[in-house]
Amino acid sequence: MPSSYPLDMAAVVMPAIASPRSTTLFRISVDFQDLVDPGRLQEALDLTLARFTYFAVSLRRGPFWYSLVPLKERVLVEDDPESPCQGFDPNLRGCALFRIRYSGKRIAGEFSHLLGDGRGALRLMKTLLAEYCRLSGKPVLEPHPDIYPLDSPIQPEEYEDAYVRHFRPGLPAPVQGRKAFRLPGSLLPLGDYRITTARIPLDAALAVARARQVSLTELVGAAYLAALQEVYLSTPERGRRGRTELAVEIPVDMRRYYPTGTNRNFTLYTILGEDMRLGPRSFEDILARLSHRFRLENDEASIARHISRNVAAMRSPLLACLPLGLKDLGARLVFAVLGEDYVSGVVTSLGPIDLPPGLGKELGRLDLIQPPSEATRLNIAMHSFDGVLYVSLCSLLESAAMEELILARLASLGLEARLDCNLGRRA
Repeated sequence: MPSSYPLDMAAVVMPAIASPRSTTLFRISVDFQDLVDPGRLQEALDLTLARFTYFAVSLRRGPFWYSLVPLKERVLVEDDPESPCQGFDPNLRGCALFRIRYSGKRIAGEFSHLLGDGRGALRLMKTLLAEYCRLSGKPVLEPHPDIYPLDSPIQPEEYEDAYVRHFRPGLPAPVQGRKAFRLPGSLLPLGDYRITTARIPLDAALAVARARQVSLTELVGAAYLAALQEVYLSTPERGRRGRTELAVEIPVDMRRYYPTGTNRNFTLYTILGEDMRLGPRSFEDILARLSHRFRLENDEASIARHISRNVAAMRSPLLACLPLGLKDLGARLVFAVLGEDYVSGVVTSLGPIDLPPGLGKELGRLDLIQPPSEATRLNIAMHSFDGVLYVSLCSLLESAAMEELILARLASLGLEARLDCNLGRRA
């Protein structure tokens, strides 16, 4: 592994847009059957990071570009507080860009998107959990593609910028949308992040989706848009700020289309919206339209336009000559103009998460949490594990009205859920 390497194309804006609320951290956590032993967890982390050295890095600020450099300090496991993904600044000198936390029977990893996306972080977490089980006298003997043998050599592909490798110059830019409506309301106190998780029997959810010939991601995305429509219609004209577009962003794992073993970011997105100037639509109409458009846009040729635009912009000779301070200013502007300004909310899915039977039997549940965003305010993370569909509503808003609308919509489809909330409030 090199002594330093540049940020990938998805990470370059992260240092500029990070804030006390929008921390860039996402989270993967598991609940074991037994209490977690912190000393054993620390030993497992030390051994795992000796294999995943490209995760044991901090952000270095240069005159023209940021880079990732090896940490000088050991990464220590820490207590897990009530609110996840808070109290983090990736720009701190020498700061690790992830943290491993524990509480009771839970082990949680919180990762900055500066490091990578959920797929890469999940590989580190699976390897860490397998090593923790081995040290606990319960070795995971079954091989698994996401669990790396700790004595295996690191492959350069694991930390490559796959956007650059699969860049195709000259493609037309993606069609630009319209500025999107944003959820109104006061924010929670700084440091609070409310996570309401609905646990739904996977068989029941799949039956509902198959009856409508849609995917689970499309079903939940439509529930988000339908709830957003209700909020929009109940918001006075002044509070809409002239924005009539309701838009949900659905990230797409590009590993589906391009061969790569990268554990860094390799995700792009589709943005699917409804123009409220055309009037409200029924849920079934919203679902049918979202599903149709998602399938049209969710193909290699369509999404490759985003890679082409982003990589070409970063290779601009003019940009290379700008000092880092001006690049940061430009990154904030570009992110607003080309990114978050056109999105009402995000629905991301890691799909089914599989584990070797020996590891899976040690776990009670697995959770995924979206990075907090002061712009979109409420986003959804979803995945399935061990026969359960997890839908986590991740909110910075004081009001739980949006959660109530989404959960009511899912319940109206026959998807009754078991709910829990980290801040002691149920939506």
